[in-house]
Amino acid sequence: MTKRVLVVGASGDVGQGVVAAAAAKGWAVVAAARSGDKLTPLQAEFGASVVQGDLISEEAASALWSAAEAVHGGIDAAVVSVNAPNTSRQMLEWIPDELASLVAHNVLTHFIAAKTFLPLTAASGCYVGIGGGAADFVIPELGHLSLCQAALRMMYRAIGCEREAGPALRQLTIASMVAGPRKRAVADPNWLTNLEVGRHVCAILAEPRAFPDAIQRLQSRDQIGRPAH
Repeated sequence: MTKRVLVVGASGDVGQGVVAAAAAKGWAVVAAARSGDKLTPLQAEFGASVVQGDLISEEAASALWSAAEAVHGGIDAAVVSVNAPNTSRQMLEWIPDELASLVAHNVLTHFIAAKTFLPLTAASGCYVGIGGGAADFVIPELGHLSLCQAALRMMYRAIGCEREAGPALRQLTIASMVAGPRKRAVADPNWLTNLEVGRHVCAILAEPRAFPDAIQRLQSRDQIGRPAH
């Protein structure tokens, strides 16, 4: 049976890579993002069905899921790759309300998605949340990014630890710059491409038992399609 995959954040570089890789496998893909205009190229190029929506609240997430589920009669796997636009600022320069908003858009969106989607994803399916490698280090003026990504990783780890049944849950930490449409012109040859990331995500969705650890880390090209050790 064709796998039915929902990709949230599909208009971003990583999301586009997942859509492309899933479509190449012949899976039925529903691409979701806040802007309908940004989804149109995914429909034209990859034949993905598109749904406009966001994760600002549980109600919004439920509406997004319902719209996506209606397209193919169900969802077997979900991929959530959402984050707020990044900015450079020293940690103590942040205003508390602005930092809280940043955390909401980078962490709480994933929390809302997991809380809403996991109970609805097919029990034999898989759910993958995408995070970044800054969870492991700090770059000056980007400490807020490390804060959010570390919190995101621990959130997924906690959810995974507390669950006893349901679809497989994995968080993929991308510990590399990603050469997608926005950065391809300036990308280093050693960067992972967004399509390579997409292929790795699809490998997890296809056989999550081959990737048993709740937190998966992708750093180099030779890891594509293989579990981290």
